[in-house]
Amino acid sequence: MNFSSFIWAIPFLGIIFSVSLMPLLAPKIWHRWGGFAPAFWTVIYLLGVGYEFGATNIPSAMLDPLLEHYTPFMALIAALYITSGGIFIEFPGRRGAVFNVCFLLGGSIIAGWMGTTGAAMLLIRPFLRANASRKYKTHLLVFFIFLVANIGGAITPLGDPPLFIGFLEGVDFFWFAKNIGGIWLAAIVILCSLFFIIDTVMFRREHVEGSSSVGDGDGDDVDDGCGGGGGFLLLGRRNLPLLAGILAAVTLCNFPGTFEVGGYKFSSCEWTRSLLLAVIAVVSLKVTPENIRQKNCFALGPLQEVAGLFAGIFITVVPIIQMLHLGPSGEFQPIFDWIAPRGEFAASRCFWASGLLSAFLDNAPTFLIFFHLISGNAAELMTSKAPLLTAISISTVFMGALTYIGNAPNLMVKSVWEAHQAPTPSFMGYLVWSIGILVPLFYLISLWL
Repeated sequence: MNFSSFIWAIPFLGIIFSVSLMPLLAPKIWHRWGGFAPAFWTVIYLLGVGYEFGATNIPSAMLDPLLEHYTPFMALIAALYITSGGIFIEFPGRRGAVFNVCFLLGGSIIAGWMGTTGAAMLLIRPFLRANASRKYKTHLLVFFIFLVANIGGAITPLGDPPLFIGFLEGVDFFWFAKNIGGIWLAAIVILCSLFFIIDTVMFRREHVEGSSSVGDGDGDDVDDGCGGGGGFLLLGRRNLPLLAGILAAVTLCNFPGTFEVGGYKFSSCEWTRSLLLAVIAVVSLKVTPENIRQKNCFALGPLQEVAGLFAGIFITVVPIIQMLHLGPSGEFQPIFDWIAPRGEFAASRCFWASGLLSAFLDNAPTFLIFFHLISGNAAELMTSKAPLLTAISISTVFMGALTYIGNAPNLMVKSVWEAHQAPTPSFMGYLVWSIGILVPLFYLISLWL
């Protein structure tokens, strides 16, 4: 199927605008029917495929992206969500700005080696519990997504899918740390410093207002019903080796080969990995005492919400990815003419183009498209074209933080946050935060590039 017209982007854009605007324009309708929005636009897209290319192409238009990309994607998300949901962590001491900065800094470092999804799912619940007594929490969610769910992952190929794809394409494992490490560290320090100021102001305001929800600082703060209170506590240790097993499955299952079932070709590597992840998730459910998951307020609702939204995204994004693959000869010609004036790629423009696309599309295919558009040769990109590889590596990881759908853990963190009944900004509300804080930071980075 040849999706050459930009009209095929409408269903995908319909999902994006439904998620971002409907809660503001029609909150009652969204609350009741919003969960069906991705399915509605997906049906519109599939009907269009049937009309344009014939009804016989509808199954492949739906099953190809679901089987090839979506299933391995959700297998990883589900395994991490279920396994981390069986680990209960609680920290002692005062829940103030110093603790929170240390937590976010440590979480950012962990994300670079454990992956943003794994780190976010492991740490979001203890972060919530540590701040259960706080009245103002929105900034806590926002900066957690900025740092742990996105920017922290830019130091190694284990941190985020774009860098892992670069590693598979031939980029040295430690090349990213050597070439991105300075910017990565500077971004984390700047954001942690800004967070410390905001959190300190908010913490003092709570005390000035005499909020009854603020603890007295002795470590026995009021809890939200999902956990206890007191000293450091770690339960569900059986899930720690399972988390290690997930990381091993992701990094070690990289062998070539395909197999065919019912006329569909599958990657042997991806489906072996998915099977291993499914087994790990089942084992986690079996070996974890139910009371630990209850203490974590573990529920499948957030996972189901993410699964439904990303199913629609993975199906309807296919035409856009295809148009991007066409490069300057496709519908996105103005973008490619802008990033390569007079035929020479500009690092700062590649940074903005690949990053902004990653904020709304999947960052992994966006990175892959730009990787091959610029050169496709890892040796060349690590040497003479290193500034270009640096630009797209930073942007595709960092700018995933601009929206809830820019990176998979963003939406998972939001869903867990909502499940704990904590104040959560809307899609547009989060966008205001990200534009106000991250865009100036990204502008400084683009100047450096």
